[in-house]
Parts: sequence; structure tokens; C-alpha cells
Amino acid sequence: MTAAPTSPPPAPQPLSVFFFDLLHLDGADLLDEPTSERLSSLDAIVPPEQRVDRLLTGDVEAAQRFLETTLAAGHEGVMTKSPTASYEAGRRGAGWLKVKPVHTLDLVVLAVEWGSGRRTGKLSNIHLGARDPATGGFVMLGKTFKGMTDAMLDWQTARFLELADGPTDGWVVKLRPEQVVEIAFDGVQTSSRYPGGMALRFARVLRYRDDKSPAEADTIDTVRAFYDRE
Repeated sequence: MTAAPTSPPPAPQPLSVFFFDLLHLDGADLLDEPTSERLSSLDAIVPPEQRVDRLLTGDVEAAQRFLETTLAAGHEGVMTKSPTASYEAGRRGAGWLKVKPVHTLDLVVLAVEWGSGRRTGKLSNIHLGARDPATGGFVMLGKTFKGMTDAMLDWQTARFLELADGPTDGWVVKLRPEQVVEIAFDGVQTSSRYPGGMALRFARVLRYRDDKSPAEADTIDTVRAFYDRE
């Protein structure tokens, strides 16, 4: 009997540990202590090289430089915390704010879904597409219903009924690709759901661009450039 061949074990990967907060020390919970006290306790027991870089400042320019340095190091952003905030497990609360770059794209609305709940009777969730110069068509990148005010919902319901390309009594209403929308997003991620293999992360509507035609919308190549930088 011979043993079946096995793959060699993976090469060891170096790991580094960095600490950013302290919740329990010497039998005492620190959850209700302010951030400044927890960090002071952390500094007393963890050497600087094992602590996450941080800056305490009220200077906007200094904060901006710290953010730029963090981004240059390959991180997606920073977390700002109130020095007086307690630690709320499982949520950031009002004392924590994530700060990272916001990107925008001008995309074309390909279809829209009827809303539910308080959005019943409104065309809400829009399907977003980037222009494909190679085919002259559009590549879907995801959907969003975020960022829409009540006034915007009223406007887009009327507008998209005008652009309907087929029946409007189903859940999804297909549109003629004529409406450009400016979308903010946090990044581009891999997705097997959409034909381009990519999807926008945390997409939300900023405004509709009636000053732009679909031929002026951003291309799938522009989206792919964002993806390659991730």
C-alpha cells in the first residue's frame, strides 16, 4: 500500500499584532471608561510598535495629513473617535466616525424596481450601468436605493415611467438607457452576479445629471481602473 501524494504545506506567513483599544485590564471592565482613559491604559502596557498609529488633534490640516499618510500606507481610511466616548460593542455610535475617500461615477440607469414599505408606489431601486465603448452598450454594476430623498423619489418615478421600455406592472421596469445619475461609492469589488465581474461598494445617489447624455457617462474601463487600485 502506498500513501497518496499530498501537497506540500503552505509556506509560513509572517503575522504582526497591533492593538487599538483596551476593554479589560486586571479584572476590571473598561467599556464604560472614556476613550482617553482606555488609550492611556493601553499605552501603559503595550509598546508603541504594537499600537495602531493615532493622532489626537483639533487641527484640521494635521488631521488631513494623518489621513493622507494612512492612505499612502495602503489603508482604506481612518476611524475618528471622541476622547470622551465609551466603547459600544457591536456598533460605532455617535462617538465614532469612519473617514475614507469618496469616489463618484456618472452612470446610466438601466432599469428600476418598484419600492416596498414606505416606498410602495414609487420607483426606487435603480440598476446602474457603465458605458462600454467596445460594444456601444452598458455593463451593469449593481443597484442602489440609497441617498434618495422623498422629492427625488417622486421625480424619478415620473421620469422612469416616461423612459419605460416595456410593461410597468412588474417588479422590475426596464428603461431606455437615457438617464445619467451621479453615484458616490466607497470602492469596487469582485462580483459574480454582474456581467462585468465587478460591483460598486456602498453605492448611493448624489444627483441626476440632466446636463449629461449617456454618451458622456463613465466607461467600464474607468470602473476597472478603480478596481485595479483596490
